[in-house]
Formats: sequence, structure tokens, C-alpha cells
Amino acid sequence: MHSLFCISLTMLLAVSPEVEVTSLSGPSVSGNLQSLNETVINLKQEDASKTYPLSETLNVRFPKNRYQRSLEAPLTIRLIDGSRFPVQSLQSNTRQIKVSGDQTGTLILPTNQVSSIRFGTLNSNINASWEKLLNGKSNKDLLVVQKENVLDFIDGVVGSITDDKIQFFTGDDEVAVNRKRVFGIIYFRQPASNTPPFCSIHLTSGGLIHASSITYSGTEFEATLQSGARAQFTPPSIANLDFSQGKVRFLSDLEPRNIEYTPFFDTIWKYRKDKHRDGGPLRLDGKEYARGLYIHSKTLLQYRVKEEYRNFRAIMGIDDSVPGIGFVYVEIKGNGRTLYSGNVRSSDPPIELNLDVRGVRDFEILVDFGDNLEICDHLDLCEARLIK
Repeated sequence: MHSLFCISLTMLLAVSPEVEVTSLSGPSVSGNLQSLNETVINLKQEDASKTYPLSETLNVRFPKNRYQRSLEAPLTIRLIDGSRFPVQSLQSNTRQIKVSGDQTGTLILPTNQVSSIRFGTLNSNINASWEKLLNGKSNKDLLVVQKENVLDFIDGVVGSITDDKIQFFTGDDEVAVNRKRVFGIIYFRQPASNTPPFCSIHLTSGGLIHASSITYSGTEFEATLQSGARAQFTPPSIANLDFSQGKVRFLSDLEPRNIEYTPFFDTIWKYRKDKHRDGGPLRLDGKEYARGLYIHSKTLLQYRVKEEYRNFRAIMGIDDSVPGIGFVYVEIKGNGRTLYSGNVRSSDPPIELNLDVRGVRDFEILVDFGDNLEICDHLDLCEARLIK
């Protein structure tokens, strides 16, 4: 019986994950992932094996893997390169930080590569305060504490961290702070270099890890983080592998230089990045998308972009989460010239946009009211990106 179980488990682990690969030129291909190295990705499609160059690959999506964030593991770590991911345990000294997570395994990170650690659970009352502290400027480490719905901090120098205590130096005093009383730590760090990652790994836990290399040989992924740490990931832990750095610019990575919003009724529907109005993924025709914009009528987004892009590509439609009565008018302009205009209805299949934006500096998107006032006017621009 034991041998039979081992054989069955081995066969289960050996099943090649199903993936969808999107290329820079637009079309997507599906298949079972066989291997991945620094130059190519190999898929099994029906009875044939096909190879695709990573230089032309935008992302690799795992459609059967769903995001599953856990409220029971609020401990979250951020690195200076922008990586952020939840972990279950953490200890540190002045040189390195050891973390262990369900999806990341055990990692040894240089302390100087860690920008912040959050021990407490975020909620709507303190989220803005935490982000403000993260984006603030200080020449010392911050020990952040929570008092009801308010965050306060003490500046100093963080030392070692154990399961129970945090060593903290303030002036000439050394204090062993009860870790349970600390909401988070924000380290004083010099700005990181702008070296783009080879791959950005989106985990189903909501984590994001920037890697300088990643390979897959048939059982698990092996990655080298930009911090130098090495990690292994099983296929079920990955939602998406993003190879777009240096090739494209997603609109959700840009801030519009101007936003104009005109509600039809009193309800306010602000545009959102990489998620729908309810906080879930963008969904069109039964398919989920990790990147894109949610835009409600009547919204005008105006961007100032570099004149280095050739195409704007996106998949456009009314989000699946609303009844089939959404109706909007969409107009996209480049340097004042109309690149696209037309109506979008819930009953329409998703529209694939491929617009010539050569020489465009001023880029704007207008989502206007259709024939149903503003009812269910929840437009998704999935995978909205500018391509070099």
C-alpha cells in the first residue's frame, strides 16, 4: 500500500502544469509546460513539443491556479527591489534575515536588502497610514506601533529579531521590545538600483518576487532573487510569470497626468489598477487577467508617455461580474488623433486592440456613457500595455 501511494504521488507531482503564454506580438498559445531556461520555454501541445523564445514572451499564466490570500498569516516582508510576499516565520540578526513561508520555503536574505516587515494585519482604517510611512523619508529605522486605528512610530536602529523580541536602539539606550506589540518595522535604506528583473513571479498568495533568473526542469521552479537568495516554487504556488520588464510598459504601472470623472448618479466609481471594483481580478469571457485597468463611465485618463513605443495592445470588454446590460462608448487618442472609437456592450465578445502609437507622447482614454445611463458600465482594459 505504501509503495502504491508513493507511485501515485510521484505521478501527481510529475503532471506538467497547464499554462498560457502571451507573446509581444499579441497571440496567446496554451499547452503543458515541459521546461524553462534563460532563453526558451518549451510546451507540449497535443502530441507535439514546441519551443518559444523568452525574448518574445510577455508572460506565462497558470489559468488553473487561483489567488488564495490568507488572513491568518499577516506577516509580510518587502525588499528594496519592490518584492513583497507573506511568510509564516522570521528571525534576523544585523547581517541576514531568515524567513520561511508556505510558498517561498526558507530564504536567507541580506538584511540590507529588506525595506520593511509588517507583523500586524492591515485594515481599511490604517492602510493609508502604513503606506504613507512606507513612502516617507527618514534617516533612521522606524519601529511602528498601532494604537486602535492609529499608527505611531519611534525612530532609531533595529537590531536582531527573534520570535518574541525585537532589539531596538534609540539614542544611547537599547530596548528589547515585545514583538507582539509591534505593528511593523521600516528600515532606512538607500534607493535600489533600477535594474529590471529577468522575471517577476506573481504567487497565488498575492506575493510578488523579482528574480534575476528562473528555470523549470519538470518538477519545480528554481529562482535566484535579485537579492541573491535562491528559492524553489511548486507550480501550484504560481499565478503568473511576468517577463515584460524592458519590453513593454503596462498602463497600470503608470500614473495618469490628468483624471476627469463625471458620475451620472451620486455613486462614485473610481478607476482601478490590476483589479476590479470589488477588489477581485479582471474577468472577461470567463477568463481572469492579472494586469489591466478597470474604468467606469464617464472617465477620461490622460497619460504622458515616452515616444519610444510602437503599439498599444489590450483586450477590452464589460467585466463578467455585472449583468449583461453594460454599454459604454470608448475613444482612444494619441497626440489628439483618434486611434480607436466605438461602442462596447456586455453582449459583445472581448475586443482585441492593436493600435499604432509610434511618435505618440500624449495618450488618452475616454470611457463615456452609452445608452443605459451608467448602469453596469464596468469596462475592463485587460493586459493594457505599450510595446516597444
